This record gives sequence, structure tokens and C-alpha cells, in this order.
Amino acid sequence: MRGILADVNVRKQRRALLSIWTSDAWRDLWNGLGLVVENFRTLGLAHDASDAIIWRTCQREQLVLITGNRNKRGTDSLEATIQNENQPDRLPVITIANTNRVLQDRLYAEMVAERLLDYLMRIDEVRGVGRLYVP
Repeated sequence: MRGILADVNVRKQRRALLSIWTSDAWRDLWNGLGLVVENFRTLGLAHDASDAIIWRTCQREQLVLITGNRNKRGTDSLEATIQNENQPDRLPVITIANTNRVLQDRLYAEMVAERLLDYLMRIDEVRGVGRLYVP
């Protein structure tokens, strides 16, 4: 795994999580992981790219996709793509269960940050699971 990509629907949450991970309490652990934080622009993805394209790009680029809670809608939805294309070596999608709360509740945001880091540190143990929820 090379890094993370925040979906367009959680850009503000990504900033909140990064501020936690780069704080004095978390900085050494975060830096020790050596992860890149990609975005749609750096990957050449359109903001309206289909979920299937985003998921496949993450798999190809070895990025964990962080997203909000999405539903299965259509054949190229995120859930349908995971169900149809997931394999034991695939990186999971990490879904923030309550995206608004990350921005409004610092304790909740810290729980999300901690759980997400735990998954990133144990990435080989959670490959192939499809989707994980935080916190």
C-alpha cells in the first residue's frame, strides 16, 4: 500500500483527520507509515468519475479509498464494484460512518483517526474484506 485517497465527499474530513495525524501526539506514527495522500487532481480523476473508476484506480495505485457511507446504486456503484471485482489481495474501502460528526465532534474525529490508522498499519490483514467502517 502506497497511501490514501479521500473521495470527493470527504475532503473536509480528510483535512480534519490529517490535522490529527500530524499533531504532536500522532506525528511520529503518521510519518513512520510513510504514506502519500493523493487527491483526484494528482491522479487525473474527474470529480464526477464513476465509483468503479475510482475503486480501480485505487487498486492500481495501491491507495486505500476513504469515503462516506454510500449505497449500492447502479452497476458501477462502489458497492457493486466491490461485490463484483473484489479479490483476496485487494485493498479495502474505509467508510466513515458519520461524516458530519467528524467535523463537529473532536473526540469522534480522534476515534475515526485512530481506527483508520490501525487499519492502515494492519493493511495486509484486512485485504480482501471489501469495506471497513470507522469508527
